[in-house]
Amino acid sequence: MNAEPRITVTGGAHIGRAAPEAARLTAIGRAAAGRDDLTLRSVAYSAVDYPGNTIATEALVRARLELTAPDGTGVEARLFVKELRSAEHWPLFGVLPQELRADFVDFPWRLEIAAYTGPLRDQLPPGMRLPRLHAVDELGPGRAAMWLEDVDEPRDLTWDSDRFARAAYLLGRMSARRRFGEVAPILGAATRPAEPNSALRYLVYGRVRNVFVPAIVSEELWAHPVVAAALAAVQDPGLVADLRAWTSRIEELLAYCDSLPMTYAHGDASPQNLLVSAQEPDGFVLIDFGLHCPLPVGHDLGQLVVGLCHAGIQPADQLPEISRVILAAHARGLAAEGHPATIEQIRGGYLAGLILRSGLSTIPLETLNHLDEASSDQVVELWVERLRTTRALLDLAAHHTDHEF
Repeated sequence: MNAEPRITVTGGAHIGRAAPEAARLTAIGRAAAGRDDLTLRSVAYSAVDYPGNTIATEALVRARLELTAPDGTGVEARLFVKELRSAEHWPLFGVLPQELRADFVDFPWRLEIAAYTGPLRDQLPPGMRLPRLHAVDELGPGRAAMWLEDVDEPRDLTWDSDRFARAAYLLGRMSARRRFGEVAPILGAATRPAEPNSALRYLVYGRVRNVFVPAIVSEELWAHPVVAAALAAVQDPGLVADLRAWTSRIEELLAYCDSLPMTYAHGDASPQNLLVSAQEPDGFVLIDFGLHCPLPVGHDLGQLVVGLCHAGIQPADQLPEISRVILAAHARGLAAEGHPATIEQIRGGYLAGLILRSGLSTIPLETLNHLDEASSDQVVELWVERLRTTRALLDLAAHHTDHEF
């Protein structure tokens, strides 16, 4: 009997239970390198930062595998490991009120696995693709790990108007190819998010209505020293009243969304989820699909326009120009695939979703918990940035002229 090859492992604590046996890891490395004659010598794991309160993500890890060919030549394989979990394994599940737990149990935690292994690959337009999936390891009830291509983005990558326009155009083509009633959902057995706009409603009726709306309409939030200092810095005396006014239009916006043509969209199409490979600089690798239900035409533009602002990469004063560019490009993309949506419907679906998902929840409420004196200046700066972003989003929506909206 041949002994299992010994390999050098560093950073094993980062991957924990998802670490494969040496033979399995060798097979994954060979698949990633596209060769079946390689011998695994070492693997180095490194952790990737991500928002810790994400329900379905247990860990993100990069794996660098060193292999050798029969002639002694070294071969490197780089992979991105995403460990997924069901809501029952989410650390905050135990603190949820009992009446809310049933909805969380239905959370579609295997959405990405289904996206990367199903017919979605064949529904994407030229210029868009999914990351290569080399393996899925089941880790017990409610847990799994995906071993994915680690997309190598250019170090000098920038999102200029041309890149935004191309992303919006291709998102439009993708949405038009995935019209509600003409293609199956990614997760055929999805429960909660199966009906049109159901996932959007779930998001709005959850965190927006229960967390952000009470804070916005209260006096306490705006009297907080950090928030008051930020308000004074932005010098926008009408912002609070305008933001409060939108909280009273939630049902109107949701009803308007229900009236629009529906497609299956990406659902979380921020630039951070549209990776640009150094080998394919004019295309996009789509990751982290979200809100898996039929959504109004134009919906993906909301996350596209605001994603880099939320990350502190793009200033809010660039949003009007980006918005103009992506709306026109998205309409062209839908039309290129024969979708009959009008520009007003596309604009309405975009801006209604923008307010519901981002306009009312861009303020960083979480920063006011456990605030210490040493970090207060930085938190004020973040609030200034987010208040300016909020104003820009509200202004975009205020300029929408559709009388139904």
